[in-house]
Amino acid sequence: MTPLVKLLLRSCLLMSIGLAALLPNFAAATTLKIATIAPDGTYWMKSMRRAAADIKSATEGRVKIKFFPGGVQGSDQSVLRKMRIRQLQGGAVANGIFANISPSAQLYSLPFTFQTLEELHAVRKTFDPIIINDLAEAGYTVLGMSEAGFAYMMSSKEIRSSNDMRQRKVWSPEGDIVSQVTFEKGGVDPILLPISDVYTSLQTGLVDTIAVNPTTAIALQWHTKLNYATDYPLVFLMGMLVVDSRAFNKIADADQLIVRDIMGKTFAAMSQQNAQDEINARQALEQNGMQFLALSDADKTQWATLAEQAINALAEKGVYPVTQFKALQDQLNLLRQ
Repeated sequence: MTPLVKLLLRSCLLMSIGLAALLPNFAAATTLKIATIAPDGTYWMKSMRRAAADIKSATEGRVKIKFFPGGVQGSDQSVLRKMRIRQLQGGAVANGIFANISPSAQLYSLPFTFQTLEELHAVRKTFDPIIINDLAEAGYTVLGMSEAGFAYMMSSKEIRSSNDMRQRKVWSPEGDIVSQVTFEKGGVDPILLPISDVYTSLQTGLVDTIAVNPTTAIALQWHTKLNYATDYPLVFLMGMLVVDSRAFNKIADADQLIVRDIMGKTFAAMSQQNAQDEINARQALEQNGMQFLALSDADKTQWATLAEQAINALAEKGVYPVTQFKALQDQLNLLRQ
């Protein structure tokens, strides 16, 4: 073998080693496809897109996020199904969708649990880690949790009592067992629909009553078909960004930390902005003619009784962890005293 051939072979070997060293970085590049019902152009989507751009920059393109907003991938239930079969890697969804997967995810969404936003803030430090750990055991990595606000009963006709509600055509989100059982305990047979069908159903009269927070009512244009809101918060709504742990664990550890940090800060900022947006949205609804109906003490007692019945029924179904919920209630009672 001549010296020239030996030199060429040595050069090829070194080039192969160099290319092999580059291959792991190339293989580590990941695109997370994430779906949500949040409409494109909203504050929520703008915030998540900014976070995705920051993540792409901070990871030098190793982690990219592609969003599918506006429900184009279907309801939250459909998003979870597509995550299981790996058509999607994640979803920005309501926590109620995890009722059959991780019961602790329902702790914040049981009826009439919180009276003020400050009460929720007081318990999150204790119970957020529990929810996140339980979802991790179920195969979901939580990248952010955001407070959407209190949901109120909004209707085309007045609702002050559970008797009034029995006369209404009430929507319940598809797959949301908490709201379904709550309405059923009030003697209502709810109409189960994905969120994407609600506006059309309000137009046609299939549905005339929904439980929703003011910001969402405006963002999805539902408020244009509604006249009244019962001024007594029904449940608190939480949203979370989750990804399939199988996909997330393929990302390098250092890049995982970057994704968690950026998304966590983004969702914390979203919670703060959402609180102000809820105030503004309520004012906008009132200015556009929606009447917020004050309840008598007797009406409030009736709703509280209904909530207790629903919570007991949900406990029997194993929808939420009873021991943890009792600890949450004990903490709230101390705060209120």
